Amino acid sequence: MEIGFDAGSYTVREVEGGDGPEDFLAVFNSNPEFLDASTLHTGVTAFTTEDVEKFLWHNTVMENSHCLAIRVAERMVGVVTLLVPHPREGQPWVGSLIVDADEGHDRVANPVLAQLERILAAQGCTHVFVGPMVSMVESIGWWRSHGYLPVERRLDNDKREVEVHRKALRC
Repeated sequence: MEIGFDAGSYTVREVEGGDGPEDFLAVFNSNPEFLDASTLHTGVTAFTTEDVEKFLWHNTVMENSHCLAIRVAERMVGVVTLLVPHPREGQPWVGSLIVDADEGHDRVANPVLAQLERILAAQGCTHVFVGPMVSMVESIGWWRSHGYLPVERRLDNDKREVEVHRKALRC
């Protein structure tokens, strides 16, 4: 299954061979708090092209994974990663939703997430999961404001403590 859609002025498509890590570098580096938290608070507040390349590789080769580039007028403004379905929950899991801080998270993420949820529901998915890092309090609040309810705390594959949230999708 390939995922691609438009959400307002944003085009969301699977990352392809022509999408290089340098295309995403500004998006990642506009979010230093996320980078520090995602690297277990080791002081990393900027990624190199090699770091982004590893992120893209990991999120495009894993079974059931989708790495989606978010663009406006051909300019990269974000990235979304998904597992559809997640092997543990059997439903979709949003791994990351990273938006260029200069674009405004809500302005980009709100329409993209809403359209993604509609697509997943139309494909028969009943729930969607997300696991924001516990240390990212604002992120947890943002997901909850969009109807995601806490389920449990656990460690993710990178040994970061996350708060798993689930949202029921409407068909």
